[in-house]
Amino acid sequence: MPIVVAHVIVGYLVATTGAAVYLHAKTHAVNTTQIFLAFFCSLNALICFWELALAYRIDVIKRLAGELRKGTKDAQSDRFRVVGRFFLLPCPVRQWFSLTFWARVWWTYALYDPSYADRTTFGFWIDVSNGHVTLLPTLLCLVGMTYDVLDARTFGIINLLAFYQEFVGTVIYFCTYFFNGRHRGKSALEVGVFVGLTNGLWFAGPLVGIWAALQCVYSGSYAVFR
Repeated sequence: MPIVVAHVIVGYLVATTGAAVYLHAKTHAVNTTQIFLAFFCSLNALICFWELALAYRIDVIKRLAGELRKGTKDAQSDRFRVVGRFFLLPCPVRQWFSLTFWARVWWTYALYDPSYADRTTFGFWIDVSNGHVTLLPTLLCLVGMTYDVLDARTFGIINLLAFYQEFVGTVIYFCTYFFNGRHRGKSALEVGVFVGLTNGLWFAGPLVGIWAALQCVYSGSYAVFR
């Protein structure tokens, strides 16, 4: 059986989250805040990589998103079929770090929000900025919850800024999505799953991250993770 996109995504999340949780439990103890943020940071790091593909492969995304829209009927079943094909697409090892390969994420998602095939939109720029600005703080958080690479207050301030940026960007994205009517013509199920659920993680994750970062700042310690 060939390796497909779904295998790579799930395998990556299980491996990175599992390693972070295991090392933390071995070094300190099992901590629910650390477990949740380990998963969120692992996921956000993956999304940051995809957002680099959005930034540097936008011309390819724009062209292929247009072709995909022309070849896809404006119906829920057809859009579901396209998404399903993406997750079952063969993804050999040589493609795991290919920006061009992962650009497929965006020309598929553009069926639900065409702003991701348009470099003039807020959706494009907020995700491109997230990919460039929050990748390093995300990795810092993933490692720093277990190993004291910085003093707790400095760690807290850096993560407070990063998580706040992610939260505000998500709020504004939702506002622009619905205000500009990009949900029209889509079923509530589609919008709920492919827009609400996926982007909703960037409400919950940053809010927990902001709270944990504030605990580090206020207490001057990593007690919230221990």
